[in-house]
Amino acid sequence: MSTALPNNDVSPSKNGTGFRRRDVLIGLASTLIATSLLGYPFLTQAEQQTAAANPLIFTRFFTLSQTLTEHRDIDQGMSARIFSALSQATADFSARIERLSALLQPGQSAAQLQTLAVQAGLQDLITTIVSAWYTGTVGHGQQAVLIAYKDALMYRPASDALIVPTYCGNGPLWWTATPPMNMTPAR
Repeated sequence: MSTALPNNDVSPSKNGTGFRRRDVLIGLASTLIATSLLGYPFLTQAEQQTAAANPLIFTRFFTLSQTLTEHRDIDQGMSARIFSALSQATADFSARIERLSALLQPGQSAAQLQTLAVQAGLQDLITTIVSAWYTGTVGHGQQAVLIAYKDALMYRPASDALIVPTYCGNGPLWWTATPPMNMTPAR
């Protein structure tokens, strides 16, 4: 008389390893993501571990981000930082990414995905993701986390004509002084 194992368990005698194929694939995906993020020295170990611990969710988040921002060239390191911050800020973040990812179809535009997300009650998740990419921050007020400043997507539309304002060009409080005479409009 033999006892059958549940379908999700594989005995070592059946495949010789004692590992489920799903576990091996997740392990490989985690290793690939962790290795790919090593080239980003600005990532904290916690940010790397968050992405590597959830490789499927992180990959789905990255793909969703590319679709929602309509930028295929977004940075994977910045994506890991946003993913980590959103994972910490939202208790059911992974489950919501799964739900949103299920709506994604190949070749779909951001507007099409947004329409489906509104119907599924996920509009706030889309707003959160897009806001993080465009402003470079996650959260609001005292709890806001700065992810990136000069690499925020809001600066891309004017990048051919304007520099990212990373410092005050005329010194601190320059706007409080009287403007130079050549800049004062004639009366």
